[in-house]
Amino acid sequence: MARKANYEEKISAIEAKIAKKQEELKALKAQLNEIKAKKAQDDYKELTEYMAANNLSASEVLASIKG
Repeated sequence: MARKANYEEKISAIEAKIAKKQEELKALKAQLNEIKAKKAQDDYKELTEYMAANNLSASEVLASIKG
């Protein structure tokens, strides 16, 4: 005689796995945002250092970018 499947157990197990993966995804997204923020800070610092070294104002940089 075949054993009857316990669907409630299987559903609960899969829901638990989904919840775990959602938490992992949430943590990865937070880590990604943190790295993006650090990159933006570094990019800004590099730009301001370049502007200072070349005695450029923000409007001069924008004018050269816009052409």
